[in-house]
Amino acid sequence: MSWESWVAIVALLVALTALYLTFRNRQLIASLSNRRMSTEHHVRDEGGEKKDGVPVTVIFNPSKRIDVAELKRLVEARAAETEYGTVTWVETTVEDPGLGQARQAVEDGAGLVIAAGGDGTVRAVAQGVAGTGVPLGVIAQGTGNLLARNMDLSIVSVADMVNSAFTGQNHAMDIGYLSAEPLTDSELVEAKSEDPEADVVPEGEHAFAVIAGLGFDAAMVGDADSDLKARVGWVAYVAAAVKNLKAQKIHAGVTAGDAPPVSIDARSIMFANCGKLPGGVVLAPDARLDDGWLELVVLDTKGGLVGWADLVRRMGLAGIGVTNDGLPSTGTIDMRKTRTATVAADHATRVQVDGDVLGYATHVHARVEPGGLLIRF
Repeated sequence: MSWESWVAIVALLVALTALYLTFRNRQLIASLSNRRMSTEHHVRDEGGEKKDGVPVTVIFNPSKRIDVAELKRLVEARAAETEYGTVTWVETTVEDPGLGQARQAVEDGAGLVIAAGGDGTVRAVAQGVAGTGVPLGVIAQGTGNLLARNMDLSIVSVADMVNSAFTGQNHAMDIGYLSAEPLTDSELVEAKSEDPEADVVPEGEHAFAVIAGLGFDAAMVGDADSDLKARVGWVAYVAAAVKNLKAQKIHAGVTAGDAPPVSIDARSIMFANCGKLPGGVVLAPDARLDDGWLELVVLDTKGGLVGWADLVRRMGLAGIGVTNDGLPSTGTIDMRKTRTATVAADHATRVQVDGDVLGYATHVHARVEPGGLLIRF
């Protein structure tokens, strides 16, 4: 490994350690608060309106380390206590990570659909129930659990998340959709020269509940080692990030809403429906799940490792509400609210939605459907 890579690792670890120490107490307090609120909510809802006989479908990812027997015990006990009907259990598959199962559940009359798995499972199930009026409950069992974090669910307690799914309130949240134009033959050949497994983004719109994007963020989640994620969680993304620190920048024209296109150079271009990331980092402080907007986020760095360290520092400061500390900027975060956005890049780059890499594209379109998903918490 080159000395530059070692320095990059040290710089990122120092930055992440600083962020961890900064936010540890705040997260512990938030976790305790979440547990207390969940208990209080449980008490309040005992005498509330019952859901006489409404069927429930739980769609779970068997590849996650889920204690299915314990999950079934908790869900079926809570369903009985709140007088829901039959609970149906459905597994996701590699071929269908939850979209088809969710649509079938709605068609079969489910009055509540619960997604148990990581952000990819939640995203697929959300796309299946979006626009149907059937509420979605979330039992976060993945690496990042980003939607659950932004819902302020108590992700350390499965029992609390089950309770929220059955006794929480319904909230109309926004849902994003991303699509991409097919690559030309020459663009695909060029992409395969860099990545032999490169493929095009499948046709159609792909939902995202949290963040979609292209560039560094997609490369980072795409290169994260599955075994390492299982062992150390979201920290596994640090190693993937280091691998892509010197990746080619995106040179693109970006159009937000009705504004004229703007030419940019960026490490990453993202569309954020909400802003919290693991480790106490806040990518987009003004992004909200229910404000009817996407936050168009453009990240860039200059000055090599100094720029990356500055970028991490700025994201950390944003988590405590500081957006401008007056210091010179070598890492930049530009944001703009929009309901639609188009990116036309000069070369094919990886594209992701909620941590699922879809493939490579040069032309990407994103839009938001305000209030398009009914979420329960």
